[in-house]
Amino acid sequence: LPPESLKSPAAFHEQRRSLERARTEDYLKRKIRSRPERSELVRMHILEETSAEPSLQAKQLKLKRARLADDLNEKIAQRPGPMELVEKNILPVESSLKEAIIGEEDPATLHERQLRCRRGDGEGSLRASCAGCVNLG
Repeated sequence: LPPESLKSPAAFHEQRRSLERARTEDYLKRKIRSRPERSELVRMHILEETSAEPSLQAKQLKLKRARLADDLNEKIAQRPGPMELVEKNILPVESSLKEAIIGEEDPATLHERQLRCRRGDGEGSLRASCAGCVNLG
């Protein structure tokens, strides 16, 4: 373009838009040329390897997620509670608390012992058992 044609603001603006559009087009062409192959995207876990038609892939993924959610909910429903974990020595707790949980000690007695531990009233072996007392509060 001759320099006198860029003197009007509209012509200058149009020339600028045209250059920006050409630059964007060049950038996108470079990106498309360097785009990874589908197999590379599958290897990087960006795409899923599937034999389903593209129109069915979204439904297939939705079904897979629903199955995973059902399996997880079933496993959560069957998992043992904290009491069972304590009884099977899977969940570690202080021995006097464990006895109370299993039922060998009255919870009120345990609470009184914990209060004495907090006040520092424990003596001898009781004092030693206070180290693991849980604050019931």
